[in-house]
Amino acid sequence: MGFKEDFKREMRNTTNDVAKEVEKQWVLHFEGHTIEIMNKMLEETLKVDGEILAQNVRKSIWSHIFPYSKLSGTFIGKSGKKHKVHVKIGGFIKFHITVKVDGQKLLTDSMSLEMLPWKNKERLVPFLEQQFHEHEKLANKELPDDVYLYDEGQMKFAHGFSDQLVNESVLPTYTKKLIKLFLQQVDNPSDATRKATYEKIQDEKVISYFHEFVALFLEVEEDEALIQKEAIWLLEHAAHREVVKFALLVLGMTNCENVKERLKSIALHEEFTGVALFALTNGCRNINDDVWGIAQHTSDWGKLAAMNFLEPEREEIRLWFLTHGVEGVVGGNHAPLLCAEKGQLDIELHEDTITGTTFEGVSKLIFALVYEAYNSQMDDYEFAGQVLMRYTKHAKTHSKTLTHFYTLIEIANYMNVSEEEWENRFVTNWKPHEKLGVETAIKEISQNPKWLEESQILLVNQPDHREAIAIVDFLTIELE
Repeated sequence: MGFKEDFKREMRNTTNDVAKEVEKQWVLHFEGHTIEIMNKMLEETLKVDGEILAQNVRKSIWSHIFPYSKLSGTFIGKSGKKHKVHVKIGGFIKFHITVKVDGQKLLTDSMSLEMLPWKNKERLVPFLEQQFHEHEKLANKELPDDVYLYDEGQMKFAHGFSDQLVNESVLPTYTKKLIKLFLQQVDNPSDATRKATYEKIQDEKVISYFHEFVALFLEVEEDEALIQKEAIWLLEHAAHREVVKFALLVLGMTNCENVKERLKSIALHEEFTGVALFALTNGCRNINDDVWGIAQHTSDWGKLAAMNFLEPEREEIRLWFLTHGVEGVVGGNHAPLLCAEKGQLDIELHEDTITGTTFEGVSKLIFALVYEAYNSQMDDYEFAGQVLMRYTKHAKTHSKTLTHFYTLIEIANYMNVSEEEWENRFVTNWKPHEKLGVETAIKEISQNPKWLEESQILLVNQPDHREAIAIVDFLTIELE
């Protein structure tokens, strides 16, 4: 997104905020009649008993350079008497309205126009918590602040993905200034101090200063209860996602056992999973099983964040990494390597026998490790040769489906590289006998005629079936 588009969106958001702030309505009663005055960004309307007496409509927001508008009209009272109503409305710093009927003041009101960044907007955390209250889950993962981030018709990022795009840190002065503003808010909570912090947070993505903030905030000497109080205030009032993340970051620097359940529910939304789990794991005790629960109920970038925090403390969790870890996680990231390491894939496959269920789950993990379109990570895995040799050995017993055989084809594709690349592998994570063992096992399994027969039958009804096409192509070459 270019500067021009960003500027246009900011102008649109600012205009919408102003429009919501100036939208007011007054209802007055006069001798059995109802007088309504409605003020909007581009129009003012005067009604009596539902009938429009006067209206000012403008084409541009710049017409507000004239600070006051006047509305006048007449109506017939119940006694037959004609009444004249006059309205004066507007103002630059404060908003004023005066309503007169037959020269007599019926209303004089004055109010400040407060452009608070959280005002007149839906608050994100209450939005999420309401869903949990009604459905016991997140029924809708769209966030209310999407309207401020995306133009109409623009493709939206998967929740949590935009944080993966940040590769530059902020200037050190930014983080120090933000901490200073927040501490001023803590010492003197008011609309002014909260607004200053809120607006500063919106200048940068939290992920870009996360580690620096933690290091600097550890040096802060302030009442933890007061810090937490203002962090919770931001959490509850935030209408923008970066403010939610900042509040979660601060809570993670405190003992947050008292808000543990709230943090767990927020963590189930993939946009906030990572920073919410930072708060939980840093501010609460004995949290690993809760992290596991979150990992099982999130997907994509949220699930990946949860797996980063999750430790295989129990056998059940270790096996979950191997059999379910890569399910529902977007390809092309480090999830497969993470699951192989935390699930101890090398140890699991070293057993003489494994269950069909384990083989099924491990097959998905192996596929993710070697699949080139997912940015193959097998060469980064310390036990690559050992694991693939043991996997193909187990495959002789457990390969039942075309999907199983397709995984073996992807392993064969991974193996099909230059001698120079193999020399590098032999130096790092392969041994010659492991390479020979894998190649021999795949060749032996390929001799079964059922793979070609089933693939050809499948292609009759599904000519675009990816796995069947790959199998036919592979076996055609292999059997020549």
